[in-house]
This record gives sequence, C-alpha cells and structure tokens, in this order.
Amino acid sequence: MQTFECSYPPQVKSGGHRIDFHPESDASHRRLLDRMLDKYRNAHPDAADAVLDSIDAERHVAVLVDRTVTVVEQGDRNRLPLRLAASECSPAAGPKVAERYEKRYPGFYLTEFHPYSGKALLERMSDRQATARGILAGNLKIKPWEVRVTPAKDGGWKCALDQTIIYQPDKMDKSIQQACEQIGHPGWWFEADARTGIIAMHPGELANFEPVHPLPEDTLGAPENARYTPFGVLLPHVGGDPFETARLDWKEGSFLLIGGEGGSGKSVFTNVVLAEQIAQGVDLTIVDTNSKSTDYFWCRPWVTNWGCESIVQAAGCLNRLVWEMEHGERAKAWKANAWQSWYDIPDWAKRKFPIHVIVIDEYASLVDEAQACKTIPNPEKTLPAVLEQAYNGYAEYLIRRNVIRILRLARFMGYRLILASQTVSQASGLPPSIRDLFTHRVAMGPNPSESLEKGVFHDLAGMPAVPSNIIDSGVSKGVGRAELAGQTGRIFKTWWAGRDGHVDTEVFGHMLADKVGLPDWCDRDRYFNTIAKHSADDPVDAEYMHELTDRIAIGEKNAIASDSTLQALKDAWDESAMNFGSETGGGETEDEPKPKTGPAAPPANVSGAKLMDASQLADLMGGRG
Repeated sequence: MQTFECSYPPQVKSGGHRIDFHPESDASHRRLLDRMLDKYRNAHPDAADAVLDSIDAERHVAVLVDRTVTVVEQGDRNRLPLRLAASECSPAAGPKVAERYEKRYPGFYLTEFHPYSGKALLERMSDRQATARGILAGNLKIKPWEVRVTPAKDGGWKCALDQTIIYQPDKMDKSIQQACEQIGHPGWWFEADARTGIIAMHPGELANFEPVHPLPEDTLGAPENARYTPFGVLLPHVGGDPFETARLDWKEGSFLLIGGEGGSGKSVFTNVVLAEQIAQGVDLTIVDTNSKSTDYFWCRPWVTNWGCESIVQAAGCLNRLVWEMEHGERAKAWKANAWQSWYDIPDWAKRKFPIHVIVIDEYASLVDEAQACKTIPNPEKTLPAVLEQAYNGYAEYLIRRNVIRILRLARFMGYRLILASQTVSQASGLPPSIRDLFTHRVAMGPNPSESLEKGVFHDLAGMPAVPSNIIDSGVSKGVGRAELAGQTGRIFKTWWAGRDGHVDTEVFGHMLADKVGLPDWCDRDRYFNTIAKHSADDPVDAEYMHELTDRIAIGEKNAIASDSTLQALKDAWDESAMNFGSETGGGETEDEPKPKTGPAAPPANVSGAKLMDASQLADLMGGRG
C-alpha cells in the first residue's frame, strides 16, 4: 500500500468573497476537492490509482491511498515482484501495468506478467538489453514481456519465449533473422529450439562462397551416396565457418522439382545430381525437348530409355514406363512380396530391381499445348493441320497425365523423378496439386522471378534470400536455394566438375567411363569424341552421334503404338493427308536411319495439285500433251 498527501487551500473564492474551505463537511466543497485530486493524480503518475482515504482538516491535507499493488521486496535490488490488483488481472492490462511501473522504477522493465495468478515481475535491464528485447518482440509481434533476453558469452543474446508463445519455425524464422541483423548487423545468425522456445542469437560476419567449389575427386560412386546424393556446399551461417555438403536424402523423398530460368545453372545442377546417380548403377530414363536434349548427350551410354527425339517419343517413353510401374515385373514383385519400400527389400531384389531415375526437363515446353482427346475427328472432313494439332496436343496430354501417375505410383518402388522447368505455375502444367507431391524443391539463380519462387517453394516466407554480398562479389554463378525434405530452406552452390580446360559434361563422361564402365556396344574413343570440344576445322563424329541416340531412342512407331488413341489420331492424320492431296502422309513414322549427307529432299506438296512426272512434262513441252 502506498500513501500520498495532497494539500488543499484553507479558503476558496465564492461569490466574489473568500470563504473557509471545509471539504470534510460540505458536499459542494467535497466536489471541488475531487477536482483538485484529479489534477494531483494527473501530475503524479505514481498516484494514478490512489483513492481518497481521509481528510486532515487541521493540516488542510487530503490523504490518498493506493491499495491496487503491493510491492514485495525480496532483498534483490534487481528484481521487484508485484502482486496485481483485481482490476489488473487480465491479459489486456499488461501494457498499462508496464507503463505505470516502468515509469515509477526507472531502469526496471516488466519481464513477467501472469494475470491469472495475479503476479508480475519487474527486473533491472541495461539499455542494450531492453533494445534487443524490444526489437525481437516487435518483429515477432508479441509483447516485450513475452520474451526474456539475457546477454550471452559470445556477445549475442539468449532469448526465451514465454510458455504461452509457441515457436513456429515456418512463421517466425524470417522475422528472427531480421531481428538478429537489426540488433547486430548483417552476418548475425540464430539457432532455435522449438521444444524449449530458446532462441540463441550469435554475432558473426557475412558468409560467402568461393568463386568455384570443385567437385570432390572421390565423391562419385561412394557407398554412402546410394541414399544421399551430394551436389554442392551450403552457405555457412557465419563467415569463416567450414562449408557443409548439400545432400538430397532420397529415402525422405523420391521426387525433386527444379526451377530455373535460362542461364541460372539448372543444367549444371542437374548434371551433378545425375552423374552421382549413374555412378550408383541406376537405370535411367531421359525425357526432354529435341532442341534441349543435347544437354544430356554426355550420359547416353548409361541411358535405359531416351524420349527426346519428338514430343510423341517423349509421351511413348513415359507410357511404357508407367505401364511397367502398374503391370510389369517390378509391380508384380512388389505386390507378391507386400514390399513397402525399396530400401527395405532384400539385396537380391535390389540387384534385380535397381533404382530407376527419371529425368524430365523443359517440362513446361513439353506440355504447353496439352489437350485431351475424347473423339477422333473424321479424316474426310478434317484438314491435316487440325489433326496434326490434335495428335501433338494429345501426346503432350499423355506426358502431363503420366507425370501425375508417376508421382502417385513410384514412391515406394525404387523410382526417383527429377523434373525441371523454366516456369513453375498452373499455366505451365504444374498446379499446386502436382507441386505439393514434390518432397525436394530447388530454385536456381541468385535472384529468380517472384512467380518462379512462388511456384517452386512450399514455404516462401521461410526461405532465405541470397545475400547481396554474394551477388556483389561476383560469386553467384551456380548458386540456388533448396527446400529439402525434413530441412529448413538453405542457400547452396553447386559443385563444378570442369577442370583443365574441359567442361563438366566431358569430365563426367570420362570419370563414369572409368568408375562404372561403358556398355560393350559403346566405342570408348568415339564416345569421348562426341563429348569433347570441337571447331569448324575439327567436326564431331556425326555418324557416331546418331548411332548413340538410335540405340536408346524408343522410335516413333513404338511410341505411337504405346497408346491406342495416339495410334488412332495418327491413322486419321495420315488418311486426312491423303484425302486432301498430300503424298507424304501425316508426319514421319519411319525409324530407319536418315541419310547423313546428300542433297536436301524436295519440299512436300501441300497445295493439293496433281504432280506430273518428267515424261509428262516433256510431252507437254513438245506439244504432245
């Protein structure tokens, strides 16, 4: 209880005269005293809750008493426990209690407020400590007394959230990092324990990458990489710390989504991941647009299925793959043995059914004109160009449908899907319902577009931005951000395999030829020629380039035969081409090798006019027609 004395005058003016002032007995004088007391409380914040207790008429003093709070001294000059009045025992009263008593006791701050038990605590804090607490609380949008901040030995801060605050990494981490940098400077970092609500803020300097992080010589084919695929280094929390290896854990998730605009380093990243897969002896399927499939020419000796020569071959390749997943020998073995995960099957089964990696690149371009086919157009009434569009559109539809089926079927059967695209959105064939099935997500480039970021990342708010010092120092080539299964978002840089003037794909080809070996049908020297640098004076071995592809490509006929609707559309297109006068039919279906040299073939007749042979032309010119 605290007591205050407010003096009042013995006389007051009334009707132009001065009269004796008796608030103890005169009701009108008492009302005037109440107004005097209000002015006194406004001038004395400590007496804000004090009420009139008695009037000493002899001394002309009004005695006020504050019974709302009892200050309990514990013999500790740094702590002031408070017992709250009934009017203060509600969560909404916290700001009022803090303002009142922090003004009353300079240097002390409200650090605990327990309205339901009627207790609170004031503690002495330094200005730096109070500032750090205020910044963190403001960033987290909580009350200052809901987080306790104490100095740490390393010059940082140990921050403990009140038990009423639940630490949520996905919602809080970005705000905490911002608070770190505001309290210290860029380079400060934090660690948090979700179980205890303890946040440790550490001083530090900005971390950066090296200009190049070379691929470790002994990484390809290492036994521990059968489950974990290393692909580069993670950005340390603080400058000077060692670089940790960035890894994909395929047991945690079998599907990887890669987003990256042109020139972002998407191909280099994919090559590093793919080279390690090949070194582990996997089966491999590659699906890509014909124009971009050159990115994967280096790995053709180890490819099982190649669906890159046309949009139809891409669809056919995936058709066959999905059929194997649903009806093939592997599917039958899984059903017969009730296997739940490839990692838990016997060793003999792992040898018989190795991991199968499926790479689908330039996905947005493969499905940008996808359309289902409900009926086959009448070839007698439909122009060839219309049927061609329906044919290719349906092939793209098959690609999109098969990707969904792979994502739903392949998780436990030893399949891994790596899907890359320059755009990741609903419009590019990757709606949220499909994107959500990817357990690993990567966006390449230090500053990708906002639409790409939103498409790739599940928790964009919790994803760190690439620091400006990495971009400004010119070491951002190969940098990306990863949201991997079971991990928070991290910044990484891809390993670079190139050395001694050789690009990464050439080095990978030589390393894998030594570690894994080449198939019997592959000529070592001629293969190396296809992945080496060439000039106009030193052309590539074009014949062997075609031979490498022809050995693994599904072929147009086989691709068409993989789907009855696709076959029906092709037949209709051929018939339409004949009906409307084209002698070449609806596109190529022959799988025979094309001539490598010689004059170009004459253009197809698309006018519908009847052509004449040389003898007919001679008769016409001689007047005999």
